[in-house]
Amino acid sequence: MPIKGMTLPWVAHHDTSLCFYLGDKPIQRPNSHANNLDGYSNKITLYGLLTQCIGEMTFEGSYNTFLIEFKPNGFTRLFDIPATEICDNAFSADSVIGSVVDKFYSQLINAANIQEKIGFADEFLFGFLKKRRGVYYNDGITRISEHLLSNSLPNITQYAVQANMSLRNFERRFSEQVGTSPKLFCRLLRFSAAVQTKVACPEKSWIDIAYDCGYYDDMHLIKEFKQFSTESPVAFFENNPFLMAESFRIVQRSAI
Repeated sequence: MPIKGMTLPWVAHHDTSLCFYLGDKPIQRPNSHANNLDGYSNKITLYGLLTQCIGEMTFEGSYNTFLIEFKPNGFTRLFDIPATEICDNAFSADSVIGSVVDKFYSQLINAANIQEKIGFADEFLFGFLKKRRGVYYNDGITRISEHLLSNSLPNITQYAVQANMSLRNFERRFSEQVGTSPKLFCRLLRFSAAVQTKVACPEKSWIDIAYDCGYYDDMHLIKEFKQFSTESPVAFFENNPFLMAESFRIVQRSAI
């Protein structure tokens, strides 16, 4: 179904993703915090982890999008590119990954159904995995970053011990592979959880959301919202009514 004039903020987010726009592409308007302009007009865009709001996107047209979201350090382990180099940026994927991504895009365009697209995606990703003989799936950073996805208030020192590293080495390697420090990554996870909770449960109060998502109190939540979206929670949703529309929530649920 075509979308008419939906503008959404390009807020902080903990994911690194590879997005294939098989139909129309949103109009992306970066602000002064965005460091790179290369990916903003490309049909295959690599989005790095975002530590701040870097602009807005306007959706106008008919969209058919295939998205690959990487686990916290998955992009770095697969492509051997430090996550810090793509943090707070968007890139034309072929400039980072290579021209092989164009062949994959053509396969997606011509695929008969979603199952065939997934099959092509597996083939595409496994092609890179086979080249990465040094990838270890159970290394310390991988284990800890995975654990953080369901535990947003960790003891960083304890995790360094579990990873068998000094605190300094753990923080350095985590930042290199994930894109930011462990503490900031946890804050991004908490912010994303708060937004998703409000979208899924509009009737839920911000005080309850703050408690459920691990904030000290509602003022703590407000402070972090302003940092990651530039607005308070109330203003953020008032200025983005599409987020609360039933049709948007249905799309969100179907994507999970």
